Amino acid sequence: MHSLPDFLAHYTACPDCDLLLHKAKAPAGYSVVCPRCRRIISRSTAASIAKVLALSIAGLLLYLPAMLLPLMTFKSFGFSGSANILESILNFYRNDYYFVALMVLLSAVVMPLILLATIFLLSWQLQRKKYPTYLAGLFRIHLHLEEWAMLEVYLIGILVTIIKMSPTSDIDYHSGIFCFSCLVLITLAISSIVDRDLFWQTIEDQSHEDEKETLSEQHHQGTASTAAEKGLVLCHICHKLSPTTLAGTGCPRCRTNLHMRKPHSVARTWALVITSAIFLAPANLLPIMEVDFLGVPSRSTILDGIIHFFQDGSYLIGLIIFTASILVPVFKIIGLVILLRATRPGHHHFLVQKAKLFRFIAFIGRWSMLDIFVIALLSVLVDYGFFTSIHTAPAATYFSFVVAATMFAAMTFDPRIIWDACYPDDTPQYQEQTATPLGKTL
Repeated sequence: MHSLPDFLAHYTACPDCDLLLHKAKAPAGYSVVCPRCRRIISRSTAASIAKVLALSIAGLLLYLPAMLLPLMTFKSFGFSGSANILESILNFYRNDYYFVALMVLLSAVVMPLILLATIFLLSWQLQRKKYPTYLAGLFRIHLHLEEWAMLEVYLIGILVTIIKMSPTSDIDYHSGIFCFSCLVLITLAISSIVDRDLFWQTIEDQSHEDEKETLSEQHHQGTASTAAEKGLVLCHICHKLSPTTLAGTGCPRCRTNLHMRKPHSVARTWALVITSAIFLAPANLLPIMEVDFLGVPSRSTILDGIIHFFQDGSYLIGLIIFTASILVPVFKIIGLVILLRATRPGHHHFLVQKAKLFRFIAFIGRWSMLDIFVIALLSVLVDYGFFTSIHTAPAATYFSFVVAATMFAAMTFDPRIIWDACYPDDTPQYQEQTATPLGKTL
C-alpha cells in the first residue's frame, strides 16, 4: 500500500473528463494524451526553460518597437495616412467606443506585455535555480491570461487590411510591421514550447529522478476510474491532485481555490450563451463601419463587407471574414448549447466528439476579434479628411460583447460534467496515457 502523498505524486487526472491517470513523462517532442477523451495532458520539450527564457527576452526587446513604430502608410490621390498599434486603439476611444477600445487595448497591448513579463521572470528564476514564493502565483496569472492575448489575430487583421486597400492605395511598409510580425512569431513559439508540467514540477521543487517515469516503463493495469470516485480533486490551473478535504481551500502548489467542479458552471454558461445570442442580432444587423466619401456617408454591416470582398474577387479574404465574424460566433453559441444539453441525464452518447467540440470552441473564440482589428486599422490609416475617411459604427460594440461573452462562456463551462454519469465500463480498461508526436493530436 502506498501512502496518500506517494499516490498523489504518481497520479494525475484529465482536466476534461476527470479520468485518473498514472503520470507519464513523454519523450521530448511528444505529447501525452488522455485515452478516454483524447485531451492532450502534457507536452514535453527539450530544454524548455532555457528556450522560453531566450524567446521572452527577444519578445520584450521587440515589444516597444512593435507597439510604437508605424506599421505602414497608405497613399491615395495625394493623401496619406499612417498608424501604429496604439493609435488604432486611441481612435476608438476618441470616437466614444470605450468598450471596443478596452477590448483591443487588452488583447493587443496589455495582455501580451503581461505574458512576456511573467514568463520571462519565471523562466529567469527557474534557470537560475531560484524558487521564490511568488513563482507559483506568477505562473498562475500567466495561464489565466494567455487566452486573452491575440497578437496573431491582429497580424491577420493587418494582412486583411493590406489586401483590402491594395487596389486603391499605394502602401509603404515601415519597420513597425516587421517588429510586430517577429513579436507574433516569438509569442507563438513561447506558447508551443512551454512545458507546463516541468515548470510546475520545478516550482514545487519535486523534480526527483525516481518520479520521472517514461511511458515504456509503465505497466500499471486496472479498471479506469475518475479522481472524484477516488476522493480526489484536481486543480484546474496546475493540475495537481489533492484530497477532497481540501476542496474550498487553496491548492497546495498554486493557491488556486479547489473545487470538485467549477461552481455553478452550467448556470453561468447558460447566462453567458443567452447574453451572446442577444447581442449577436444587433452585431450582425447594425452597421459596423462607416465610409465618408466627399461628405456623403455610407454604412455597411459585416455581411456587406463580406459581399464586397467576394464581388472584388477576394474570395479567400471574404471567406476568412465570413468564418471569423459570422460562422465562429454562431458555431460557438450552438456548440455550447449542445454541450450544456449534454450535462442532462440521458445524454451520454458521442462523448469523445463532444469533448473535441469543447476544445475546438475554446480554441476559436479569439478569432472573432478579426473584424474589430481590421476596423481599428482602417479607421486610422484611411483618414483623408473631407475626401474620404473610415469610421467605426455601433455594431462594433455589440460584436465585442459577443466575443467577450462567448469566450467567458467557454471558460466557465466544466467539460467533466458531461462525463460524470459515465461508469467504468464506458472507459478503456487501463490507466496509462499514450504519447504521440507533437502536432499530430487534437
